[in-house]
Amino acid sequence: MDKIAAEAARLLFADGGAGWIVAVLLGLACLHLYRDGLRVLEARIAETGATAAALERASQTNAAVAAALESRTRVLEDLVRLTGETARAVARSDERARERFEDLLRRIGELQNRPNL
Repeated sequence: MDKIAAEAARLLFADGGAGWIVAVLLGLACLHLYRDGLRVLEARIAETGATAAALERASQTNAAVAAALESRTRVLEDLVRLTGETARAVARSDERARERFEDLLRRIGELQNRPNL
């Protein structure tokens, strides 16, 4: 780039006025490069905005997933607790049923051993 600028400056002051044509062409080339650079920067800014929006959505999604997992964990803990309570209730019920059955067997045995009147 420095070489081109030095050559352009030399031609600008050369005889015949061709240097002015080179200077105008060089100016147009610089303007074109400047505009092209602006378009690239605008595209990068737009891409960065899109990336930021995608990250925001992903963050919100991750927060929603974390909340759902927390809710699921609480539900599973409640189910474990209820299952344990149900198992204990069934065990107590089985014990009461066993006691009643033994009481009935004892009474039937007493009735069988009783003399007939």
